[in-house]
Amino acid sequence: MICVETRHTEAALPAQINKTDRNDARGITQMMRVGLYKPVHVKTQGIRMPLTARKFVQAKNVDVENNLRGLLRGNQP
Repeated sequence: MICVETRHTEAALPAQINKTDRNDARGITQMMRVGLYKPVHVKTQGIRMPLTARKFVQAKNVDVENNLRGLLRGNQP
């Protein structure tokens, strides 16, 4: 299975007169036949879950640091 870059596909399809799902599918099929597409890598669930957890922990760490800075700043004249 090949995942196609959406912005590239969207730029190639606006020449259609009738914008329907069927015409979109035909346009994408034609792009694949001719080779006018950019394949992209899609992260699997096994990779995405640890990255999401890491991002969450980083955000909470920044929140704690900012909270401490605010508390310490409030005590100074």
